[in-house]
This record gives sequence, structure tokens and C-alpha cells, in this order.
Amino acid sequence: NVGYYEQNFANSPKHVDYKQIDWVVRHLLESDGGTHRIVLFLHERHFSPRLAPDWAFSLFRAWDSREDRPAYDYRRLTVYRTPGGMNDDWYWMHAALVNGARKKDEGGSTSSSSVLAITNDEMRDHHFQMSAQGSFLRWKERHQVHFDFGAWNRDLRRRDVLLTYPKSYSRRIQRVDCCNDDDGGDGGDGGGEAIVIPLPKRGDEGRFADGTHVAEEGVPEEETYVVIQRVI
Repeated sequence: NVGYYEQNFANSPKHVDYKQIDWVVRHLLESDGGTHRIVLFLHERHFSPRLAPDWAFSLFRAWDSREDRPAYDYRRLTVYRTPGGMNDDWYWMHAALVNGARKKDEGGSTSSSSVLAITNDEMRDHHFQMSAQGSFLRWKERHQVHFDFGAWNRDLRRRDVLLTYPKSYSRRIQRVDCCNDDDGGDGGDGGGEAIVIPLPKRGDEGRFADGTHVAEEGVPEEETYVVIQRVI
């Protein structure tokens, strides 16, 4: 998805943009403080001499290198070459879903893995083939990172990579614990529960699987909610 981004133009090359892929990889290596591992999924045809340009093979060797390189340390990068005759999307989706599931730690508490998938693909054609479509849409809302490219950065010798991370909360109907103080504060002995309902806003069409919903005129861009509180 990164390699094909903005490549639909006249006389565009038949291969993916390997430089764009490397820009995203380098951005992650430079900015995450060495806390994450990166897995790059590419179909094996993209490494074929019949498709890849000659200059790209030095980049392939750098990606596969286990050495501590002075310029960019690719040791935290794993390149997974998906086999021919297979849809490579299913590989990265499977890896992200399995490793991004909720797990129990040694103490028995449940926590969510920090696996993130960097792609602009909304994956509508894939999730329709799944038996648990709703669960996948909820996962996508919390784990998908959208990307874009900014201006050329002379210091980094590449375009700036712009990543839009998922929010720390799900914008869905949910029950929350709250207080029942008259002044709306968070103190006091009282307590209660509330149902929080998000209202439509601009851009919501991207949240629906069928892609047919279009926000009506007058719908605000900011998030608004209806809160129904149960006072006890």
C-alpha cells in the first residue's frame, strides 16, 4: 500500500516505489526510540530482477542486513516475502490480528498489544469475507495507522512521513462509570453509570464498511455525544 501510494500517473513504473517504503521504515526506526520491531510484508515478485530496478537491490541487501550500519540500523526490520500465487494482504492482516489481540499477562490482567498496521487500505473487500466482521472493524479502528508524505526534508534526505495514529478511545456506543454530583464534579460519595452515544460528524463515511454513508449538510466536524446517565 505504501509502495503504490500516488503511483497512478502517466508512464508510472510497473514496480512499487521502493524509496517510499524505505522512507516509512526509516521514519519508524528514527522516531520510536528503539522500542518496536518492524515487519515489512512484500510479495516476492517485487524482489524479482524482471521487475525491480538495479538500484533497488542495494536497498534489499540493507533491509536484510543484520549489521549495525552507520547510517540506518535495519536490525529491527524483518522483511517477509509472501509467496507467489497468494494474496499478500492476508499475511500482514493475519500477523497484525494475531499479535494485536488482547492477551493476559502473568498477573492475569488483560492488556492490548501495541501492534499497529500502517496502511491506507480500508480493507473492505477482505473483511466482507470474514465471519466476524464487526470485531474486525473494531480492531481496525484501534490499530490502523494512516500515512501521507510531506515536503522534502534536506536534513533527512527524504520526504517527511506523516502518520495519523488511532485515537486512544473508540467512538462507539459504550457504558461508562461516572459520578452523579449536581455540579458535574468527580468527587463525592455518589456514583452511577451512563451510556455514551456518539452523534454523526463529518468524515464518518470512512467508518462504515459499505462506504455508502455520506454525512449530511450541517453535520459538525467536531465530535459530539449524547450521555444518558443512570443515577443511583
